[in-house]
Amino acid sequence: MHPPEASRPNAQTACGRLLTHCFGIAVLSTALGCAAAPHPKATEVLGPFAGFDAVLHPDNVQPHRIGFYGTDLGWSYEHGGKIHFLFGDTHGSEKGGGISPTHDDSFGTIDLAEWPDPTRITAANLPRLKLGQDPGSSQAWAIDPGHPMEGLKTPVGGFSNGAREFGLFLTAKPQGCRVDAECSNGLTCDAGLGFLGERPDKREGLTLPCSDTLPGCNADTLFDAPGAPIQPSGLCSDRTSSIWADTDFGRVGAYGIRHLAGLRSTTDPRLYTDTRDWLTNKFTNVALRTVSDFVPERGSGRARQDYRSTGAAGERRRVFLWGRPGFIGVNAKGSTLALYFAYIDMPGGPGFSWDVHFYTGTGADGVPRFSSEEREAAAVDLDASQAGVQPQEVHDIVQHMSIVWIEHLKKWVMFYGGGISKFPIPQWAPNCGVLEIFVRTDCSNVVVGNGAIRMRTADDPWGPWTPPQDLIVGGDPDERPLAGQYAPGGALHHPACTGDKCQAPSAQLQRGDYGWLYGANIIEEWIRPAGKGVDVIWNASTWDPYRVVLLRTRINP
Repeated sequence: MHPPEASRPNAQTACGRLLTHCFGIAVLSTALGCAAAPHPKATEVLGPFAGFDAVLHPDNVQPHRIGFYGTDLGWSYEHGGKIHFLFGDTHGSEKGGGISPTHDDSFGTIDLAEWPDPTRITAANLPRLKLGQDPGSSQAWAIDPGHPMEGLKTPVGGFSNGAREFGLFLTAKPQGCRVDAECSNGLTCDAGLGFLGERPDKREGLTLPCSDTLPGCNADTLFDAPGAPIQPSGLCSDRTSSIWADTDFGRVGAYGIRHLAGLRSTTDPRLYTDTRDWLTNKFTNVALRTVSDFVPERGSGRARQDYRSTGAAGERRRVFLWGRPGFIGVNAKGSTLALYFAYIDMPGGPGFSWDVHFYTGTGADGVPRFSSEEREAAAVDLDASQAGVQPQEVHDIVQHMSIVWIEHLKKWVMFYGGGISKFPIPQWAPNCGVLEIFVRTDCSNVVVGNGAIRMRTADDPWGPWTPPQDLIVGGDPDERPLAGQYAPGGALHHPACTGDKCQAPSAQLQRGDYGWLYGANIIEEWIRPAGKGVDVIWNASTWDPYRVVLLRTRINP
């Protein structure tokens, strides 16, 4: 069950607490960013955008209808006059199989010449994605960054430098180790961690970390050769991460995951080449955004930095990175999902560098500090309403993030959050279903809440960020009568919903399961002023029906 309304943290209640403490508080609350914080006025689900029940582009219908049934995510960026979308695990049919046995992520584009004005986008007039498709068949094209990308291995973002495109991909693979020296990026070896599934050094298949106290956890066989004695082994880990705690989940959650950064081919849009390997924990869950002109020494504030999205030239163009050490935390056990910030210089082309500068804090002079060592990265301030409060994430369910600078508001805006399913999967997740994949034996300690996608804002990318405010509430699947997006007319399937206005389930998912929101992505090219505020068009994933939907949110200043 989600907490009662009065106990939910948001910008209004945080500032309300301040208002009860002293006379003349309007000045104080403004100084702390409360009264000035933008707030969402209303969010509308416009309709299916990609996957189940979405209308296909004419080029994907004739001469061969594309095999494209369900998908998720859809990270966007502009390049060459088009909005490019990178989708996650994509099903080719209602039977649930991926579009390729070893690569199941897909992509599509929207031509901005055809959709320059987002005010034209309505529930009755949705843009149609042109999906990547083999011209000679019904086969949907799959993204290939030179690494197997089966289920749960997905793109996490993309961007353009004006001339070339880049993608960042989550391989879901840890790094095995026996000693600290065998770990990259400053991580250390936790010999008490093992794995379930495929060996970490095998690129194919899924590898999940586990504590060696878990029955069936492969804790001592990682480096064995036939006939060789068993050698203690483990996984590379970051004990400085906010998710680390002296618990089974806290140690497992701090393991490093390999990301791949790749340069997109100019002749075959499926391929990403010239890749860079990045082992990270604090940026396991990452969001990307390009900026026009950023020099740390200038200090804080829009007057000193140009946070607008980058053009095709400029010596001080950067790519901003925000990260969290996972998608779901267990605050009750001390494993929180703090927000971290970093940047890289804008990559050029072939031979590009991926040298990450990690935020380590802001000095008394207002100048942010950075380090090349991820272990020195500091969490940014996630509570702009209360001075002296330690930066933290108050919600367990964070899911993915999307962060963009909105010039009309002079603010960084973050969308994040969502829900998760606890519907049991008897074969391999009998206690908490999908949630069990993320937190294993601690799944009963996770506070799922109301399944909302939330918003925070900040003046600078390192914060302080305002407390979260709900954009759209998915709902509590155990609540009766059904509410939020589970109710008739909502965007999520629930087996208890009856009537013509209820969402039908996707055929390939487990019977009796229910949907939830995740994968929020702000489409920067479709942000427009609306009165004193802005209208933001964005997309989000719904677990069931398995698809990506388009939404519009009005944000008032």
